[in-house]
Amino acid sequence: MSGLENKQNEQSNVCNCVCNGLLVKLIEQNNQLIQINNEQNAQINELLIQLTEDDDEPKRSGYLDE
Repeated sequence: MSGLENKQNEQSNVCNCVCNGLLVKLIEQNNQLIQINNEQNAQINELLIQLTEDDDEPKRSGYLDE
């Protein structure tokens, strides 16, 4: 193998390492976003449960004399 081929292989390996490192960071960030999304969905579900429980109770107007 010539010196030029060695240099190209070395550059290719460096590029692959950088790409792999960036890919790992993107996956980690994606996992964090998924976790945040799951937490928000859980909060939304809890609010929906509260709203549906409130619907089961008799409605009252905002007046104090009722």
